[in-house]
Amino acid sequence: MTTSTRLPLPPSLYADTAVEATPTPPLTSDKTVPVAIIGGGFTGLSTALHLAEQGVLATVLEAQEPGWGASGNNGGQTNPGLKHDPDQIEQDFGTELGRRMIAFSYGNTNFTHDLIRRYQIPCEARQNGTLRAAYNEASAAAIATTAKQCIRRGMPVKLLNAAELREMTGSDRYLCAMLDARGGDLHPLSYARGLARAAIGAGVA
Repeated sequence: MTTSTRLPLPPSLYADTAVEATPTPPLTSDKTVPVAIIGGGFTGLSTALHLAEQGVLATVLEAQEPGWGASGNNGGQTNPGLKHDPDQIEQDFGTELGRRMIAFSYGNTNFTHDLIRRYQIPCEARQNGTLRAAYNEASAAAIATTAKQCIRRGMPVKLLNAAELREMTGSDRYLCAMLDARGGDLHPLSYARGLARAAIGAGVA
């Protein structure tokens, strides 16, 4: 895994509290590799790691350091699903492709947290669910529709009413919420650095 002359990380809580980065020396000469991956964010690092698991050792080229950009500076939430409801996805893309997209997008959090556990990535990860809360009647109707479609498909989703939500959060601001047990959160910069460490340990350059 190689970097060029790098800029310092922008000041942030994540930069101040992340685990230590694994050294990534710069590329100093021409190199022929089976796979070159441009960018050391979540996508590039995960791709390199999973290729290594299949015996393909990639080289990751990163201008700064792993997680320097958006991957290491986001909200850190691991949210299942897509913007549109499952029924809409199947309607737009057809039943077969739609179901694959739903399985992939709603299963992404399990995939992420399983990867964290498998490689023991220290990134303050918690998989204790996420809430999509409704603040008005329109959003309440939309969230109820999404929850019912997810429940119909056997997903670990529950629709909470205002009283249940108040007991859980201490706030009476919201009308209802969809609780998805697969969601969670993590420290994004530590996760990126942990992916880099795991990839390097698997033989990625």
